[in-house]
Parts: sequence; structure tokens; C-alpha cells
Amino acid sequence: MNQTEIKIFTTITILIGTGIWFLLFCIQGFEVSSFDSLKSINTGITISGLFWLTYFKWAWRWNYIRKLLYKPNLNGTWLGEFSSDWENEHGQKNPPKKFVLVLRQHWFSISVRAFTHLQKTESYVETLILDDSKGTKLLAYLYSEKRIGTGEHGVRQGAAELDLIENENTKILEGHFWTQAGTRGYIKVKKIVESDFIDSFEQANNKWQKDSIWEKLNIHES
Repeated sequence: MNQTEIKIFTTITILIGTGIWFLLFCIQGFEVSSFDSLKSINTGITISGLFWLTYFKWAWRWNYIRKLLYKPNLNGTWLGEFSSDWENEHGQKNPPKKFVLVLRQHWFSISVRAFTHLQKTESYVETLILDDSKGTKLLAYLYSEKRIGTGEHGVRQGAAELDLIENENTKILEGHFWTQAGTRGYIKVKKIVESDFIDSFEQANNKWQKDSIWEKLNIHES
């Protein structure tokens, strides 16, 4: 949590605990310095804990209550394209290719898996950067890449920084990636479904065959 989130967390915890104590005081009419008063304080602390347990487990995804400690819900399968500056032995670049991004997110953590027709990647360090003062919504992660098929190179590492662009109906992640092989490129994906986590490129390609589903990059890498 950042400092703003800690302040909000502390304030709401105090308000819930105090509110429960005051409610029980009005109902039971105990003395402020009595044992019953202490029991009411413990009840308030317990209810505050249950509230936050529910919030961090499920409620942070709900449209209205999530505004208490805002965090975008990125769970689900995202479809789009990627382009790379990789060149073959003839100096030719490939056109943009289909790209699948699968995000599994909890309030305190997020994991990233990605698939193309040639490779799959999995994140091992991830961070979601939110800065209201700068308007920043950024998903950054380090990943390991494996080629699909025999005879190809082994594991490679890379990094990606993707900006989140969202409105009521659409969520898009787009930004650059780099690999330890010295190549770089651009990714643009759109959230297609929240509760369905795809396990392979073929699965996504078979399920969403229409080209209109796959977000176009509309960029030209220099």
C-alpha cells in the first residue's frame, strides 16, 4: 500500500470500529470504562477485520465499493497484436502478429502470461503503478520466454511496460517490450473476457476467429 491507501485504510478502520462501539453503547447502555465497553471495542475491531478481509478477497472488484481503495480489475483474457524490430537473415521484418495476454489478479498481486503462435511467456516480477497526480496507470513486468517447438532457443528474459487506457466499455493495454536478445517491440491488447483464462494461443485463436476481435496496432515501428 502507498501512503494514501494506508491513510484511507486507517480512517475507515477507525470509523467502522467507533461506529460499532457507539451502536452497542446506544443499545446496551454500558459504562464507558466497563468490561462491556472493552468487549464492544473488540467487536468493532473484529468487524473491521472482516470488512477488510471481504474487501481484499472479493469486494475490490465490485464497481462501487472498489472506489474506497481504487485498483483497476485486469483479470481475464486480452487479445491484440504485437510488432517487433527483429529481422531475418535477409533484413526483413515481420508484420504485426496476433498476441494473447492472460492476467490473474488479486488485490495484492498480479501474474502475467502471454502467448503467440511461436512462443509463450510468464512473468516473474510484476508491479501495477497507479499515480493519480500524474494520471499514470502502468503495468510493468519481467518475464521468461520459451519458444514453442523443438530445436528452438531456450529460455529468454524480457521486460514490458504497458499503459492502461480504460473507459466504461473498453480496457486497452499498450506499450513497449524488450528482450535480452536486443530486440524490442510494441504490444496492444484489448480485454475480451474477465472470467475465462486462456491456456494457449491455439485455444484463443480457435475461440475468437474473427479478425475484428483482435485489436489492430495502427503503428509503424521505426
